[in-house]
Amino acid sequence: TFEGNMIRKFLATGLASLGFIILSCTATSNPNLQPKSETFTDHRSWAERTLNSLTLRERIAQIMIYHMNLRYMQEDDPQWQEIVTLLETDGIGGIHLYYGQVGMAMTMLNDMQRRAKVPILFDGDIEYGMEFRFPGGTELPHLMALAATGDPRYAYEAGKIAALEGTAVGIRWNFSPVVDVNNNPDNPIINTRSFGEDPEMVATYAIQFMKGMQDHGMLATAKHFPGHGDTKTDSHRALARIPSDSTRLWSTELLPFQKIIAAGVDAIMVAHLASPDYQPNAETPATLSPFWITEVLRNQLGFKGAVVTDAMGMGGITQNYTDRYALVAAINAGCDVIIQNHNFKASVDAVYEAVQDGLISPVRIDSAALKMLQLKERVGLHRQPYVLPEVTRKQYGSPASRAMADTIATKALTLVKNEGPLVPFTDPTDTLYIIDLYSHTYDHRQTTVTRELIQSGLPIVSYSVDESDPVASLTAITQAIPPDALVLVNAFSYPKAWKGRIFLTPEQTAFVEQLLSRSERVLLVSFGNPYLLRAFPTVSAYLCAYDGGDLMQRAVARALLGRTAITGTLPVTIPGIAPRGTGIQLAPQPLQIPQLEVEAGVRLKRALPQEVKADVTALKPLLEQAVADSAWPGAVLLAAKEGKIFFHEAVGYHTYAKRHPTRRGDIFDLASLTKVVATTSAVMKLVAAGQIDLDEHVVTYLPQFAGTRGQELPGKSQVTIRHLLTHTSGLPPFRRYYLIEGEVDTRLDSIYNTELDTLPGIRTVYSDIGLITLGKVVEQITGKTLNEYVDEAIFQPLGMNSTYFNPPVSRLKRIVPTEYSVLENGFIHGHVHDENAYSLGGVAGHAGLFSTALDLGVFSQMMLNGGIYNSTRIFPSEMVQEFTRRANVVPGSSRCLGWDSPEGFASGGVYLSNSSFGHTGFTGTSLWIDPENQIIVVLLTNAVHPHRENKKPKYYDWRQKIHSAVYEALGFREPNPNLQWRERWQQQ
Repeated sequence: TFEGNMIRKFLATGLASLGFIILSCTATSNPNLQPKSETFTDHRSWAERTLNSLTLRERIAQIMIYHMNLRYMQEDDPQWQEIVTLLETDGIGGIHLYYGQVGMAMTMLNDMQRRAKVPILFDGDIEYGMEFRFPGGTELPHLMALAATGDPRYAYEAGKIAALEGTAVGIRWNFSPVVDVNNNPDNPIINTRSFGEDPEMVATYAIQFMKGMQDHGMLATAKHFPGHGDTKTDSHRALARIPSDSTRLWSTELLPFQKIIAAGVDAIMVAHLASPDYQPNAETPATLSPFWITEVLRNQLGFKGAVVTDAMGMGGITQNYTDRYALVAAINAGCDVIIQNHNFKASVDAVYEAVQDGLISPVRIDSAALKMLQLKERVGLHRQPYVLPEVTRKQYGSPASRAMADTIATKALTLVKNEGPLVPFTDPTDTLYIIDLYSHTYDHRQTTVTRELIQSGLPIVSYSVDESDPVASLTAITQAIPPDALVLVNAFSYPKAWKGRIFLTPEQTAFVEQLLSRSERVLLVSFGNPYLLRAFPTVSAYLCAYDGGDLMQRAVARALLGRTAITGTLPVTIPGIAPRGTGIQLAPQPLQIPQLEVEAGVRLKRALPQEVKADVTALKPLLEQAVADSAWPGAVLLAAKEGKIFFHEAVGYHTYAKRHPTRRGDIFDLASLTKVVATTSAVMKLVAAGQIDLDEHVVTYLPQFAGTRGQELPGKSQVTIRHLLTHTSGLPPFRRYYLIEGEVDTRLDSIYNTELDTLPGIRTVYSDIGLITLGKVVEQITGKTLNEYVDEAIFQPLGMNSTYFNPPVSRLKRIVPTEYSVLENGFIHGHVHDENAYSLGGVAGHAGLFSTALDLGVFSQMMLNGGIYNSTRIFPSEMVQEFTRRANVVPGSSRCLGWDSPEGFASGGVYLSNSSFGHTGFTGTSLWIDPENQIIVVLLTNAVHPHRENKKPKYYDWRQKIHSAVYEALGFREPNPNLQWRERWQQQ
């Protein structure tokens, strides 16, 4: 009864009070006891005392993990406001960091700790080192690579590096090591994240990795209980299932957990997977299963530490359970820490209500919260929760850690096959064809291993292929590689959450098979999945690198050049091909590559006009006069002599509204400068590599050029690459393809079916159509889009970081508008002005490139240097000479190969030497390079603003005047007798 309960409560309280009184009286009456300054000493741990000080909601918040990227956030950022509110109310137990910045760790993380009533435990998935999460850290090989070294000491060293660098930025808890036994070659999510297929070996390496962390201040987590190795499903996507044979489970999946628990692991992460015929409820994920957590993990394996869930937003949970049900079930099953489904407060609310409704015992909450607090106490968060800058600077990305990581990567490389032998390379004159093959979309980066091999001096032709590439592009690459060539295929296929696949696509697999049928000298390097050899058992050589990070790529480059030994062994069996332990051992055999004398080329630098004896006082006033005369609203002029920029100024505004002053770094639509800077340059690269013959017919590379409608168009099969470059193909100058409705392919079909006006080689007619075609030839040969190829082969090596097709929106303020468009009800701004180029997606051989005067200056200086700049050779010097002298396909034509040379009313001014070459662009751009006088002049304007009709004649007059004035500033007074002033200036 109510009265009975009150009496019992009174008696209990009274007796406790009486006991205190008796003890107090006894103490004061004993003359041998000295008075103490404290009447009570609390011998409980910090975790126990802290738990006792928290409300129920605060205890629930302690067992929840928040998710975030540690990036810069303003004070009013919604996520920051959410964090502040949580810290001011229930608190936050732990925060999982996906990615971050070191600077933010020393500011924002510390700010959060200062606001927290109870220190926050920051965690991360640091399986591959901190570089994967926080740029600037040390990259580590995947766990399988650690086992491939054959020495558990390296697992300890990897754990040590992870701990030193993680704690240096505030991460005290690592959700690693993975102790899953990967004995299923089709596993789409574990694979190289596992140490291997042998349970004893997995346990040995996992324990060493754990000790490396624990000995250096970081909590370790064994995952994914009860074992994710023998599954065919990624639990990010759906519930995964493991074999249910009891003997098998205890001898394989559970054995590493048993051993690492005995070794003192701090936490166990439970996975969203089931063993249907072994557990009581067939389809219940282990995360929600009292059988797995309480009975097996706690009672049978004797684990006393913290149990943490895998992320509750994964498909193994969300497809079958509501968030509230899953939270209640996980906690009741025995989970102590919940990586909740991206709604922290709602999760706290749900658990609080469940306790109020009697669905969860308060004792269960207390037990879980105490486990979390004990983790914090174990790493000393109660004493020192902050990131210390002096520690960060000393430990994060240290040379010692990087050196150790390099050693591990080198020792992990595993050579499984080596017929020929192909490894290491032995012939420095043998052209190496490299295929960087990505098992994801829209990625055509040149890999680190490719760049390293190029820098070694080997003759190399490289391609990049990803899942977005059509079969036609793959076929074109195959056909471009000579029979029996030495081919290196760098395959990047590794486990990735939500992907659900670990092998290449059928199209990519067929592509590699085509390469194998074309050459018996194919070396396949797996930067990831070691089982990839199953798809290509006949490949001559196979090297396992286990992951695609820069660390392993550099190790592979060193090994292929014979600079390091290869000693790794397989930690797994490749079914039917290679048993565990396979590994061909090779001693170092350095490839002797003849080192040519290093050339640097003149580097473009800003200088005083006096350094080149220039008087520039008249240049800016002339530019301003042109603006006042409405030749253009704004302009940037760059002039250089002998590598010294003696004038680089901007005048006017972006528009005649005069709201945005023109700046030196502004980005202009180059229009037809695209023809030389991008398309002609691409052809030069391919000619130098032997992939294009200037006198070969276009249809050899681009069969559709002859016509796609069942009948060859007259004369088109006779057009050569040289004809396209010199505008002597017989093609008309222009067609309004942009008016054709439909997809890009529809317009391309019309371009290919454009008939010739004359037979090739008869006369010179400047043709956009020819250069559009040439851009497609480049794409067909390289297997890349034109913008991808020129960016990779030319712009990036030169550091032209403001040069691109389809410029990013982030650069819009720097991009100068062009013409008024009725269709857009405003000025064309941020995309290409040329209608045909725009209708082709902004990337075309004749137009579409955007750049700055400085980037074009760098490009021009490279050309003046004979194809080299800053020790990077872009073109052979003889290639520059061949393309920039008059081609004489049609006698008397000024056309070079792609480029133009000065004649008549020269756009580049009347002082150009006869060896000069240059080009202009319709929007109001011009570029002239003078080898004889070592002069560069770049003039960028938007003369088509507000309408293209405004160009005549003022733009043309002032363009010539400004170019000429640069030479006059250098003391030139006698015009080239082959050139003449425009009428406006003849009278002066």
